[in-house]
Amino acid sequence: MNRHLQEQIEAASGYIDDLPQESGEWLLGQRQAAVQRFADMGYPHAKMEAWKYTSIDNLLKRNFNTGHLPPEFPRHAVVRQFNQEPVAGRLVFVDGVYQSDLSSCEAKGISLGSIRTAMVSGDRAVLAAVGSLSGLGEHAFAALNLATLHDGGVIRVDEGVEVAQPIELLHVTTRGAEGSALRSRHLVLLGEDASANLIERYITLDSKVACFNNLVCEVSLAKGASLTHQRVQLESSQTYHLSELHLSLAKQANYHGIQASLGAAWSRTTIHNRFADSEASCELDGLYLAGDGQLTDIHLDVDHAVPHCDSRENFKGILHGAGKAVFDGLIQVQQHAQKSNAHLHNANLMLSRRAEIDTKPQLVILADDVQCSHGTTVGQLDPEALFYLRSRGLDESRARDLLCLGFASEVIERFTSESLRASLTEVIQHKIGL
Repeated sequence: MNRHLQEQIEAASGYIDDLPQESGEWLLGQRQAAVQRFADMGYPHAKMEAWKYTSIDNLLKRNFNTGHLPPEFPRHAVVRQFNQEPVAGRLVFVDGVYQSDLSSCEAKGISLGSIRTAMVSGDRAVLAAVGSLSGLGEHAFAALNLATLHDGGVIRVDEGVEVAQPIELLHVTTRGAEGSALRSRHLVLLGEDASANLIERYITLDSKVACFNNLVCEVSLAKGASLTHQRVQLESSQTYHLSELHLSLAKQANYHGIQASLGAAWSRTTIHNRFADSEASCELDGLYLAGDGQLTDIHLDVDHAVPHCDSRENFKGILHGAGKAVFDGLIQVQQHAQKSNAHLHNANLMLSRRAEIDTKPQLVILADDVQCSHGTTVGQLDPEALFYLRSRGLDESRARDLLCLGFASEVIERFTSESLRASLTEVIQHKIGL
């Protein structure tokens, strides 16, 4: 066992020992089992197929610590980051810590809170959902998240409630997070025939902050429930961002996830969906951007384990400078999952000869009565399209601008928030120098 791994095991065990065990419910059994799983698995490495193109060497060299001090921050600077449109409720976390005075809940039939509050009060109804989809962790970092879980959001929508306005889940990182490993875990639970729109954002107030955001999100949709889930990662160029999303869709449930991964020095997002019952649907749209000093990694694991379910995945990447991206999308259709519809596509726009993409869409079909497809494209700006726009009086810079934004617009337009669409467009223009 290497020294770094041993130090992390000791730090995680120490964190568990320091919890206020005389009161509340702190998930001690799960935490200790997660430490053991972390020790058994060790860190992922390049010989593992899922981590072949995603080195963690620089992440480990930073030696981010699990210590946690209450954040100090200018309140007005966080308020300025709020979504511009009205919301039904808002959960705010600063440096991984829940901020009750900045959070609110305006709508009936929904409950917003924090996992730490649930642990302090011993709320078993909430805590029973922790790890119900993720288990002890798919890899060492996920296990470490559970072992040293500090806080996270809890979003519950009652049976039959249709939430008209979006719910905002906002994570803000400040200078106080420098050198820290933040360990958030979120629970999203929708009752039967409930519907909601969730906007989940990760932003940094100080562009020089270096931290590790290691998070897990578990989403459970009951029969007939529907969730639109918009996720935006726009953290500092020194941040490491690792996200695991686990989905469980009951009969006739509908999940539509739209995500944009535009920030961080190193980011990896994995989405797991195993259909729990028939007639459910899962749509995933994603946009990622990688430039100098950036690695962006997207992994999909969609398992059609039951019949009569639909899935569609469409991810687009823009790479410039010496940016690097990884796309690994897997759809499995099990033997008894007849009448499945599954379609996966990945498209990449390369703006530089130094940029690199490793893309691997996969389709494993064990059933025979299905409609499935998968594919990938990698290319540069179309010279004929550039020529056409130039011939219409546009200069080269403006022509490139329009073509890049046109490529990204298919995903951007999926975001329901007008202000979010505008800000994403502005960020893309700024980052690729348009």
